Amino acid sequence: MKKSENLSKLSNDALLITLKRAKNQFIGFMVFFVLLVIVCNYFTFTKGFGYYTLIPIPFLLIIIANIFSYGKIKQEVKIRRLS
Repeated sequence: MKKSENLSKLSNDALLITLKRAKNQFIGFMVFFVLLVIVCNYFTFTKGFGYYTLIPIPFLLIIIANIFSYGKIKQEVKIRRLS
């Protein structure tokens, strides 16, 4: 989270680039997560309960971290009135 602590030190252009990257990363990870859940549910229904049923659970922590990081970047952009 060192990047989020240094957001106030970034220039406006660098902050907007960081926002764009964070948004793309968040969208990409959400697409990956949805596909992962679909595949794991398919295996659960076809083969029964197994270790693959629990695979999406640790990724929830990464999603939560991405949400907070993206939110901090959006908040800094809003404070600077760049949007």
